[in-house]
Amino acid sequence: MAGLAAFIAGWAAIRGVDAWRAETVGRRKAELAEEALAQFYHARDVLIWARVPDRPRDLAPQSDDRDRRHHAHASPIERLTQESALFSELQASRYRFMAYFGEDSARPFEQMRAIHGEVMSSAQSLIRDPDELAPDAERDRWEDAIGWVEEKDDMLAHRLADTISEVEHVCRPLIADHKRRIGAANA
Repeated sequence: MAGLAAFIAGWAAIRGVDAWRAETVGRRKAELAEEALAQFYHARDVLIWARVPDRPRDLAPQSDDRDRRHHAHASPIERLTQESALFSELQASRYRFMAYFGEDSARPFEQMRAIHGEVMSSAQSLIRDPDELAPDAERDRWEDAIGWVEEKDDMLAHRLADTISEVEHVCRPLIADHKRRIGAANA
């Protein structure tokens, strides 16, 4: 009898530890998914804000058109630089995300970094070409990237929306499942 009781107690302990481990991993996955999704939403909003065309009002009336264009081209860089910590944190969480969800889950992180880089490099290119010597097609692509485009033609905004959808596809089910488990445990 004592041997049977010890066996049952050992089996129950192992099951309890396995359940605890599964719950802990599930909770950590859900917390990471929630944190990453919030970072992506924040990054999306910052990129939208950074790409709002700047119409400099603070320049003196005697400022020439070239100064105004330079200021307008520099504003996405200034805005994104103010939020550089967010983009650094987002990329840092990429590796934990990959550890929990697999290497394929890193795709939205790469897309977000590419969008951020495209906005920054386009603004820098426009600043380096104040005399508009670059071909019109090239300048148009740069201006589109910094948000100087009609909303219906804004391919970068569509890519940004697709990136958010992709990360939501990974994160939302985990967050919902975790909330459902918490609700069931509290009931």
